[in-house]
Amino acid sequence: MKKNLISTIAVFFALALTACQPASGNEEVETSVNEVPSSETSTVESNHKHKYGEWTVVKAPTCTEKGSQERVCECGEKQTKDIDPLNHDWDEGTVTKAATCSVPGEKTYHCKRAGCTATKVEPILAEHDLQPVAHDKGEGEVTEVISKCSKDEYYQIEFNAYDAAATVNNASDKKSDYVKLSKQVAADGTGTASYIEWKIYSPVALRGRFWIDITGNTSNYWDRGTESGAQALYYTYNDTTTNINTWKNKVELNGEEVDFENASFNVKGEDIPFAKLVYSDFGELASSSGTPISVPMPEINLQQGVNTLRFTRLTGYAFNMHKFTFKTSL
Repeated sequence: MKKNLISTIAVFFALALTACQPASGNEEVETSVNEVPSSETSTVESNHKHKYGEWTVVKAPTCTEKGSQERVCECGEKQTKDIDPLNHDWDEGTVTKAATCSVPGEKTYHCKRAGCTATKVEPILAEHDLQPVAHDKGEGEVTEVISKCSKDEYYQIEFNAYDAAATVNNASDKKSDYVKLSKQVAADGTGTASYIEWKIYSPVALRGRFWIDITGNTSNYWDRGTESGAQALYYTYNDTTTNINTWKNKVELNGEEVDFENASFNVKGEDIPFAKLVYSDFGELASSSGTPISVPMPEINLQQGVNTLRFTRLTGYAFNMHKFTFKTSL
């Protein structure tokens, strides 16, 4: 009887030592670095290799929240891992506010996933339907392209800065695609500044602003600026770095001075004054062959008929002027 008891115990231990072994090498699964073992403690020996079943969803993901899934080994060990959020599945959207040329509209979208009530609203921007406005160019006037929207009272007037009819006083570079004023009053007040003057026709009295397409040039060029100090945009001239706030240029419309120093760069659709431009806003504009940047001037009034626009260089940076576009305010 004692012999039978010893045999029974031996069989029991043999079965315990061979429990939970994989059927073949192909079914052995190692723990992935992206998989999180459960907090349960395995009772198998250290040389045990897990054999997991299929993944089972424990918590379904939603549009905005993660889900989870798990799989279980024959020995009871569990693995869990996240399921990424589904993100919203937007419908085609419905126009909930019609757009006009001057007032943006709205389009509302709804998520199509069951149980999700999320919505989003995006603006609709209507484009102007610009039609040419014919006019007789008078003596001394630049060649303009005048357009009016067929839907409202929006006007647009365009002309090239280097137009042959432009009047240039006291030496300036006048190229086939830009004009640069090259003379300035010296620091001691001596010398004569240069100016350029255009005569522009407006079909009606308008309020709006000029947008000037400018670039740098080969001797004065935009540098990358600085993110320290006043965070102004800087330019480089003859290896000397100067704050752009030292600009001293004068703009006149019909004999009255326009506050050009409050003009600004349009950066990603936003008007940013010169003094507030930073490195990340502008980057670098290196030469006269570079891509022009549009600079919006402050709002002004054009009178019906011929208007005289004059730029005078007193001191400071000389930029290349390419094209002027007047756009009415709405």
